[in-house]
Amino acid sequence: MSEVIYGNLEREGLELVERGTKYFVRYDAGAHQVAWREDELSSEEAKKLQLGKPEEYEVIIALQARIEATGLNPNIQNWSPTREST
Repeated sequence: MSEVIYGNLEREGLELVERGTKYFVRYDAGAHQVAWREDELSSEEAKKLQLGKPEEYEVIIALQARIEATGLNPNIQNWSPTREST
């Protein structure tokens, strides 16, 4: 089960959840369309994300660069707010 520990998906379009000992950020990664993503963060990234908007932006940009470096497209949906990932 996931517990939201920061943000609000409906109002802010971003939330940080904790699942066990892992952290995940949920956000809209689409440019011209909605593309919801849920991606794992380190505990350091999770702490930084909670500092505010400029830090949120830095964490997301670094995360997307890391995803892209693995050969994946960081703008492709991998999660939906209508279902809970466990």
